[in-house]
Amino acid sequence: MRAVVLALTLALVASQSVNFAPDFAASKTYVYKYEALLLGGLPEEGLARAGVKVISKVLISAVAENTYLLKLVNPEIFEYSGVWPKDPFVPAAKLTSALAAQFSIPIKFEYAKGVVGKVFAPTAVSETVLNVHRGILNILQLNIKKTQNVYELQEAGAQGVCKTHYVIREDAKAERIHLTKSKDLNNCQQRIMKDFGLAYTEKCVECRQRGEALMGAATYNYLMKPADNGALILEATVTELHQFTPFNEMSGAAQMEAKQMLTFVEIKKDPIIVPDNNYVHRGSIRYEFATEILQMPIQLLKISNARAQ
Repeated sequence: MRAVVLALTLALVASQSVNFAPDFAASKTYVYKYEALLLGGLPEEGLARAGVKVISKVLISAVAENTYLLKLVNPEIFEYSGVWPKDPFVPAAKLTSALAAQFSIPIKFEYAKGVVGKVFAPTAVSETVLNVHRGILNILQLNIKKTQNVYELQEAGAQGVCKTHYVIREDAKAERIHLTKSKDLNNCQQRIMKDFGLAYTEKCVECRQRGEALMGAATYNYLMKPADNGALILEATVTELHQFTPFNEMSGAAQMEAKQMLTFVEIKKDPIIVPDNNYVHRGSIRYEFATEILQMPIQLLKISNARAQ
């Protein structure tokens, strides 16, 4: 008798569970507005910072079962090198023009139940441009559990496989789903990071026991609408922060702050046109270090006398 009651209870829970994983219906193109911001410097206002900003439209369309296209439309790149937040962003017209041909090529990616799989792109797309696409795919990465509203797991992302905390709240009256997830970037397996310029440094075990010099965290906030086979992402906001304090100084940490905003615009019936390019497997959602010349967002000094300085 108990077994029968337990089976009926589980069946009832399963029938009431709702699929909150994002879904993109076939024969439709989903249009989003996308903005990404990357800044490096000290956290206080009135000090120098440097960085870049990307503004674009993003198109997502299904091409086969669990296979989708992602394309950036009219991307614009801006650069920042000045006193934050007084100085404005300046259009990087030359950089935008140089990367326009690569940005015009859509990429393919596997996507099932909110999880991003393999990523495909032609060899003409550089790792730098592909990493921009990975940043957008990182927003779509959602491991939804149907029967739990609060849970933790090790989730794969652009930064590696990191400890992630989920909180899901459904507003049935307003037909909205509020989802928040936070990532502890200090608790990662296969963390994507690269040390350079430290050839003669030695690791200090005692120092690491007192505290990490490099700390990071990321928060994701989603507003979604239930759909027939899943959910539609209406808004997504991502904030990622890394702090570097080599000498454990108070409130003097250099930091890198990254923000992403993805906002739903409309659904079109026009499919994304796939160019006649050979798509090859280019890895996964994980960030890949490029082999091109590094162009780091570093605040440049004003040069008055180059020889003396």
